[in-house]
Amino acid sequence: MFFLIYLVLIAMKIKIIRSPNHSAQERQKIKIKFIVLHYTGMQSERVSIERLTSKKSQVSSHYLINREGETIKMVDEKNIAWHAGKSKWGDFINLNNESIGIELVNKGHQLGYENFSKKQISALVLLCKNLIKKYKIKKKNILGHSDIAPLRKMDPG
Repeated sequence: MFFLIYLVLIAMKIKIIRSPNHSAQERQKIKIKFIVLHYTGMQSERVSIERLTSKKSQVSSHYLINREGETIKMVDEKNIAWHAGKSKWGDFINLNNESIGIELVNKGHQLGYENFSKKQISALVLLCKNLIKKYKIKKKNILGHSDIAPLRKMDPG
């Protein structure tokens, strides 16, 4: 099983750029119940990576997918990334604790929202399928940031 997941990750061409913005405490695999999708809401991929890796920002995600479909791993899945902020879904609050956060490079509504590219969506689908299988995530638990913070967020659009 591990070997199969490893091959899928190689096929996805995952690049690693580490973010310091995550909890040091590791969580158990069984704790991961959600995937939360976001758009970066920033002018460019470069600016997005700078923010997601800046200690000052105190924000991160597990993955970032650029417009070319390149997937970048920023935080290990066993760690809690700081992507959801104040959030709620059903009986769950602070969804950072139980979720994998995926950022899609997009300027967002305030800077000129763009349709997501086909390469970006293909990479997202492949990554989500892998995560669903690995963590036994229910498809109803794949959420947008706007689902868990509707008064604060419109993303991922």
